[in-house]
Amino acid sequence: MYRAVFAGVYCALAIGLTFQLRAEVKPVTVSKDFVVATINGMPIMESNIKNFHTTLPPQYRQLPYQQIRGQLIERVIEQQLIADAARKRGFHNTPTHKNRIASIERSLLNEAYMSQALASEITEANIREIYQKSIALQPKSTEVRARHILVNTKTEAMEVISQLLKGADFLKLAKEKSTGPSGKNGGDLGYFGPGQMVPPFSKAAFKLNKGEFTKEPVKTQFGYHVIKVEDRRVSGKTTYEQASKNI
Repeated sequence: MYRAVFAGVYCALAIGLTFQLRAEVKPVTVSKDFVVATINGMPIMESNIKNFHTTLPPQYRQLPYQQIRGQLIERVIEQQLIADAARKRGFHNTPTHKNRIASIERSLLNEAYMSQALASEITEANIREIYQKSIALQPKSTEVRARHILVNTKTEAMEVISQLLKGADFLKLAKEKSTGPSGKNGGDLGYFGPGQMVPPFSKAAFKLNKGEFTKEPVKTQFGYHVIKVEDRRVSGKTTYEQASKNI
């Protein structure tokens, strides 16, 4: 599976490299860093292999390092052989190559400088200050999750309420009697905030506590509704623990 990452890599023999590969691959030890292989007198360190591992696409970085280590070593050896061939032909002295190296160096130096400069600013005290000044003060509003049963007449709505007062299941009645498109889903309208429904419906829904239903039909231009609130929540409320990583 992992070898798909290396598709398209030129084989050393195929491009006519004349270097003799003198590579002795060594097993992993507990040393902090050590020589993995020697290519034409050039040591390849375990740190080189681990650094190459960090450049892989995310799906491959998730694989256990030890599981793919052998293939990573092969790839780094191939890269070293091709780089040696390029130097032999003088590619490292071309203006294009030197410009690219200079650009990469600028980028790395920028990254190193900014990381060090920002490290002193990323303190818990500063993070909490930003949270208190911005996220904690963001406007918050209550949302309700409601179901409804929509019927054509007030008489039908009163009959539904009567059955609910006797213990009938709201979801079942919605599927059986509601004429609205949400009827097949048990009348579920999901979460909504103030003003997102027509005024009479919204006003009635937000007067209900969790688990309550309207004892009087609610009339709108669509017909007569019996509304039940399944849940209430505060939207826009982000805790410090949730926000701190993003900050």
